Amino acid sequence: MQGLVNMLPNGPEDGGLIVCRGGHLLSEQFHREMADEERIPAWTPEWYGFTERGMKWLEDHGCKWEKLSAEPGDLLLWDSRTPHYNLSPKNNQPRFAIYTCFMPVADATQDDLLRKKDAFDRRVGTTHWPNAKHTGSNVAQRDGKEDAHNRSKPLNEPVLSERAFKLTGIPYIKA
Repeated sequence: MQGLVNMLPNGPEDGGLIVCRGGHLLSEQFHREMADEERIPAWTPEWYGFTERGMKWLEDHGCKWEKLSAEPGDLLLWDSRTPHYNLSPKNNQPRFAIYTCFMPVADATQDDLLRKKDAFDRRVGTTHWPNAKHTGSNVAQRDGKEDAHNRSKPLNEPVLSERAFKLTGIPYIKA
């Protein structure tokens, strides 16, 4: 399960999430039929970049793209198999969202949980897989330069409730 928490208004003309409604139902077929397609280079095999051929395949199979709008504090969740990406804004409204992913802790190995704890302790992100197969931080850029708002640590360290702490996966590490 993937998701994001929206932090600023995000309307139809703003940059943001676009999803291919119902595309998750065709995920296995899409990847089977597109297996021979040359992949867009990526730093992790978890990411799949949509080529013109892939976009045409989705269209030919009746998939429609929908730009989502959200208000500050809205939580958007979607099946990870749903084709999705981010649109650039058509205006000057900045975009600010916190991405999050979920999976059953039972599907994570102890090594996965240790990587997740390390990522949490270092305050770095994980990718589309919450079991932390890849960790690190992306450096946001604006016009080819590092964004002035980037930071490596939060302004205030998190204070987690018991439930939030369980969502990190850390309590399930067998010492």
